[in-house]
Amino acid sequence: MLQESQDIIADMVENGRIEHIFSTPVFSYVLKSVGALNGEIRDLVLERERTTPSMVKSNQGGWQSSPDFFEWGGPVVATLEHHLRSAVKIATARLLGAPNVRIDCHLYGWAAVNRHGHYNTPHVHPLATWSGVYYVDAGDEAPDTPGAALEFAHPVVASAMTFFPGALPSARLVRPETGMIILFPSYLQHNVRMYQGTRPRISVPFNAQLRSVSI
Repeated sequence: MLQESQDIIADMVENGRIEHIFSTPVFSYVLKSVGALNGEIRDLVLERERTTPSMVKSNQGGWQSSPDFFEWGGPVVATLEHHLRSAVKIATARLLGAPNVRIDCHLYGWAAVNRHGHYNTPHVHPLATWSGVYYVDAGDEAPDTPGAALEFAHPVVASAMTFFPGALPSARLVRPETGMIILFPSYLQHNVRMYQGTRPRISVPFNAQLRSVSI
């Protein structure tokens, strides 16, 4: 009996599996050689900030436009929209394992400007498939400053309290970079920690509502 038990334990050590289920897909990419594009978008956003009152949603301080950024018109807005649509298509193809996926989606976004001391409270984006952010100008916060990161909360909130606290992360921090596109499921709760830089941080958050997907 003892030998049989030891054999079972040995086999369990050898062949027992831990499977990580319910993973959360997050896609990121940093656009290269887009300094001129970002400069034009930056000027466009700051001019709109000077002439248009801010919307207030999750933003605590700072400025946020209405969700009509891609309707502002002009070649730079159209170029950025093309890049973001490409990111949505590529991320969806990677997720579905189908390189030739065809998607139809409604993309809408807004411009955001955060200055020193501004932040965004935790929130989700209802009624979208992918949500994302494009960083036009990540600002000048020092790399070792523990602030202004995009913070994703663990989708299973109770896991941080009940399942080996400290062994699994309760949040994931993303340090913004100029030119970075980041995509995540709209259900994933996120916030932005307080910005400590002096140059304005300018971004274009957006949502993609998928109407159809075909492979």
